[in-house]
Amino acid sequence: MKYWLFILLFILTHISASSQSNFTKGIIISNNGDSIFGMIDYRNWKYNPASIHFVSETNEKKILDASAIKGFIIPSAGEIYSSFPVELDMLPGDPDDAINNRFSDSPVLKKRIFLLQLLKHPAASLYLFADSRKEHLYYVKGKEEPVELIHHYIYDETTKQIQEVSTYKKQLVNFFATCSDVANAAQTVKFAKKNITDLLLKYIQCILPGTTVDIKRKDPVLLRFGVVAGAIFNKYRFEGTNTILVDDNYSNTLSPLLGLSIDIGLSRNQHKWHILNEVIYKMHKTSSRFTRPYGSGYTRTNDVTLSFSYIQLNSIIRYVFQTRGSLSPYVNAGMGNGVIVAEKKN
Repeated sequence: MKYWLFILLFILTHISASSQSNFTKGIIISNNGDSIFGMIDYRNWKYNPASIHFVSETNEKKILDASAIKGFIIPSAGEIYSSFPVELDMLPGDPDDAINNRFSDSPVLKKRIFLLQLLKHPAASLYLFADSRKEHLYYVKGKEEPVELIHHYIYDETTKQIQEVSTYKKQLVNFFATCSDVANAAQTVKFAKKNITDLLLKYIQCILPGTTVDIKRKDPVLLRFGVVAGAIFNKYRFEGTNTILVDDNYSNTLSPLLGLSIDIGLSRNQHKWHILNEVIYKMHKTSSRFTRPYGSGYTRTNDVTLSFSYIQLNSIIRYVFQTRGSLSPYVNAGMGNGVIVAEKKN
């Protein structure tokens, strides 16, 4: 078995700065409650946006933050963002970050931000605010203000241990008090938006059976299958002291390359990031005929022919640049492992 390690870098040029925008039909909700239709520069955000670029139907361009509007809607993505003044728990949501954040009490930041609606119902709603540090989940009871579900890690200087603070469980138990089964489940629920969304759904069905709930649809994952076809050019040079093998004139080879691929476009950031796996078949073939002195007054002619076939698996990460045209430039980086499946001549 033979393994091949490679780094692929493939960069296409002619990319303009303006090509990175992605204006999509959207609606903003003004502070007086009016719905204004237009185009929003939608980036399929991984982190909640601090502001948005909006172009009205009269071609008026604006940059709007959470203080300027009540919210906005991207119908094609099924996403609704609402503006709220909230308190942000700034302690880390990852235990590995806790050592560098040694606070005895939770520092809180108060600000007005856009929250992504995960679940909406008159009795209870759930919102998400994601930043580079962690995901913040907020529940709303009736028409009250959003309350963050507190979950973070702290470093205890006394015990030199990282401690998990799961206040959110107690918050949910109190919130679900009228439904004992849901309240019991809240005592052990893992801090994840899907798990807490499911609990809120059970609670709503408990207090109002058969009611309709507005739930954010799952982020789509782009999945494509394809055929890999082309040619591979090889140039060979053998080095060493073995005179019956080493020669400078081994033939170059242009051989076919065939295979299958699966392309998974990650759900956020407009499918800019992709994970690809390719299985390809390729050949390596070369030969040389050369004459060398042998003994006193003699020569020896050597004929060397090599031919191998490989199956190779390529695992690739791809970043795709967003453009308005039909071409999509990208950069690849990855690793390949190949195994010999046939040795025709040696």
